[in-house]
Amino acid sequence: MANDKTTLLALPYLAAAQSQKHVTHNDALRMLDVLVQLSAKSASLAAPPSTPADGDRYIVPSGASGAFAGQAMKIAAYQDGAWNFFSPSAGWIAYVLDASVLRCFDGAAWQIISAIPTNVPLLGINATADLTSRLAVSAASTLLNHAGNGHQLKLNKASAADTASLLYQTGFSGRAEMGLAGDDGFHLKVSADGASWREALTVDRASGIVSFPQGAIGTPISQNLLINSDFLVNQRGFGGGALAGGAYGFDRWKAGAGGATLSRSGLVVTLSAGTIAQVIEPSVFGETSFASRTLTLSAGSLSGGSLSVTLGSASGVLAAGQSLSLSTAAGDTGNLALTLAIASGTPAFSRLRLEWGAIATGWTSRPAPLEMVLCQRYYETSVPAGQPPASYAPGAGNGSIYVAASGSAGSVTQLRYLVPKRVAPTVTIRDGAANANKISVYNGAWLNNYAFTGTLGATDKGLSLQQNNAGVTGVTFDFSVEAEL
Repeated sequence: MANDKTTLLALPYLAAAQSQKHVTHNDALRMLDVLVQLSAKSASLAAPPSTPADGDRYIVPSGASGAFAGQAMKIAAYQDGAWNFFSPSAGWIAYVLDASVLRCFDGAAWQIISAIPTNVPLLGINATADLTSRLAVSAASTLLNHAGNGHQLKLNKASAADTASLLYQTGFSGRAEMGLAGDDGFHLKVSADGASWREALTVDRASGIVSFPQGAIGTPISQNLLINSDFLVNQRGFGGGALAGGAYGFDRWKAGAGGATLSRSGLVVTLSAGTIAQVIEPSVFGETSFASRTLTLSAGSLSGGSLSVTLGSASGVLAAGQSLSLSTAAGDTGNLALTLAIASGTPAFSRLRLEWGAIATGWTSRPAPLEMVLCQRYYETSVPAGQPPASYAPGAGNGSIYVAASGSAGSVTQLRYLVPKRVAPTVTIRDGAANANKISVYNGAWLNNYAFTGTLGATDKGLSLQQNNAGVTGVTFDFSVEAEL
């Protein structure tokens, strides 16, 4: 700068012994009036306004015309009826009123200064941010809008064991949380006080299977893949004790090849020796196969020891207070047997649950009539509840099924099962003394242990018994039908 002007704003100096000093001084004041606390009405007006007011300031854009021609990027100020132009220096800042933006001159052009700078360590919008909540917003609502198509809100975590979630609070106390909480499965949990939490819903990331750890209203059949998992259905009247290999005790549970010894007290089943198994049929649960799937076994309680578990080719140990996830192989197709053996001690357990996914959920029972229907797909008997069919002996003439007969023409009995069977079952009939494949007849007196003359047939829907015993006018018997896997 010349020695007669200031270095930064080029304001004129007063010279020594200068006459009319007030002129020079006033010129400097007029320049300060333009350049200090700089703002401009517009930075896009291509020609001067027709009726400017004194003091109006503009940033002249490129290609301007009229009095603005050739003055691009300069500050145009209307003073005392004329336009004056001031050249900016790099770093000057001006607020542009019509666009409500702040601009900075970079030495060549006026650049917009972003309203929010990038890479700031903390940002509070009507709120105070801190090192934990680096972005804090206090507002009635927060809008994240699309930029022409869709919009995603992304929460990323460092590892599977970390948490990426949305936490909902009341008075800064947590009430609900959803997201990837401690693993890579989706979780939804709730809390009444912000301290104790209950997991309400989980989604297995591999299978997509949804589980309800606390149970659900309208629980579907397939929430538990075991039938009679609490061992309460007992159509065979099993009183506990030893079972021969392959023999059934409680419905749907049979002894392994080496037999088993077990008992039940209330809801607790104690396995004292051997193995027990249940063969699971995929089609009952709307599936074609259990192959290449993850399933989890849990117990309502387990004490006194641990259980060795196999499901198809998968195996493991179920210990007290734990659940066991089993991953089947590609070759585990068709019906699969879940086998329980003693791993240690004398295990006593209750309420087994086999479910989809790798997460054990809370126990929910099926309605008792539905559980009985599922059991009777495989086994059904006509004897009264609690009576062992193999030893039920009501006496001659007291069987559950009574048929009047002709002494010369015999009789035909046709019965439909309460529940259609898996396949045409094996039928066993017994007389009033529990003699297998015998009937009780009346030919002047009731007699047991009577071999019938005729045919016995069965389908998956029912059975028929045709007897041609001469002189018989009445027939009674009980039956059992079995279509176990």
